[in-house]
Amino acid sequence: MKPFIKQAFVVSGAALNIAGHGCAHGFPAVLFAQLKTTGEVVLTDHDTSWIASVVGAMGIVGNFISPILMTRFGRQKAHLISTVPALLGWIVFILGKSVPAFLVARLLHGLALGLRTPLAAILVAEYTDPKYRGAFLGTFAISLGLGIFLSHLWGAHLTWKSTAIVCSMFPLISMIIISLSPESPGWLVSKGKFGEATKAFRWVRGDGPEQKEELTAMIEAQTEEMKAEERRRGDVVKRFSVKGICKSITDSLKEVLRIFKKKEFYKPAIIAISMLIVFEFGGAHMVAAYGNIMLQAVLDKEDPNDVAWQFTVIDLLRTVCAFLAIFLLKYFKRRTILFTSGALTVLSLSSISVFVYMRQAGLFPAGWILDTVPMALMIMYTVSFCLGLVPLNWVICGEVFPLAYRSLGSTLSTSFLTPSFMVSMKTAPHLYSSVGVEGAFLVYSATLTVFLLIMFALLPETKDRTLQDIEDSFKGKKTADPEVQMTLINKEKIVVK
Repeated sequence: MKPFIKQAFVVSGAALNIAGHGCAHGFPAVLFAQLKTTGEVVLTDHDTSWIASVVGAMGIVGNFISPILMTRFGRQKAHLISTVPALLGWIVFILGKSVPAFLVARLLHGLALGLRTPLAAILVAEYTDPKYRGAFLGTFAISLGLGIFLSHLWGAHLTWKSTAIVCSMFPLISMIIISLSPESPGWLVSKGKFGEATKAFRWVRGDGPEQKEELTAMIEAQTEEMKAEERRRGDVVKRFSVKGICKSITDSLKEVLRIFKKKEFYKPAIIAISMLIVFEFGGAHMVAAYGNIMLQAVLDKEDPNDVAWQFTVIDLLRTVCAFLAIFLLKYFKRRTILFTSGALTVLSLSSISVFVYMRQAGLFPAGWILDTVPMALMIMYTVSFCLGLVPLNWVICGEVFPLAYRSLGSTLSTSFLTPSFMVSMKTAPHLYSSVGVEGAFLVYSATLTVFLLIMFALLPETKDRTLQDIEDSFKGKKTADPEVQMTLINKEKIVVK
């Protein structure tokens, strides 16, 4: 079996797990609509708001448990564990028929989401070849969108309980694939299990010259890290006295502070946090929840039904862009995609806002321009955002952290995702009612601009570079650009001939 197929097999487990979470995101709409029609369970507005939002609260808990599982038990076992609450959540939906049962199911889905979020990008980063990494990470956006779409599609033709049964197949199949996958070579190296790491690395990545060089560099870097750790520990004798415990706590705090001061940790952390904030305030979840309100304001329509086909166009564009993004990630550099997409997203949001303000001032006569231009700008915004900023959220967070601190760094950065999600979703209606959608778009444009500038200053190019190479660039070690290296190699071949 070719390495690419093996890597695709391993990644498919994560993709199916994410598709299951997409189903969990889309399922409340199915549940609420059917219960309102059938009256099986009466839901108040208070009930529906809790059922919809409780996922985020439990997601934070999962974010902090995930690194413990990843570090102690390994990536593969942690990934397997993350599918368990997802499956249990669907089982509770299937068997339950009350508000408390729905809340328990959503809490379980939130826990699964929190466990998976720091883990998914790390899995792809550690299992896949650098030249395929971007494409594999790009499939996550497709998986999430596909899960949402399928849950709505099944919900239109099946009962909510039958929909829950079908949705439960995603974590179940994911469990099987994960069980058949090897442990991450990166984690095995971090634990000093070099023999097992070599075997796992060869299985998933092959045994070519480039692969051997990457594995050797990874093992050598970890060996140096282990020696440095031993020197720091010295001949410390463990004591169980109060004084010994206090010293242990103090040493742990000093160690955490030492890690936070390292360039190879704090720079990737700032980059990942900035990317997550751009992802949320760029509209990753707000458009799905408030898209009809946005379109009504932008297109100047009174009834949500008047923007139905426009909303469908936006949804279809998001799905198409998720597929196209894979090819962009394969052939173009990360920084090129990120800042082109970011600049066009900011430009389109600002243009929409300016157009609405000018229309309200009566600067445009009635006619086709009032319908065509704002819709064209919304299409420009959707394409710009979904082609670059959405898929790169997964890619960048999975590539920038060094091996030694990958679990801690991923947890620190993704712990900002749920608060960002809650802030963006909770503040959106208040912004729309106070400054209007056009004013909110200016706020989002300003937010994106600030964090894109931060990434412009800190983010190195990561395309087709090994994780060790990226880590070295944060440490300040100079490494040749992959394209430059290939050019030099080709010139040498010509000279030899």
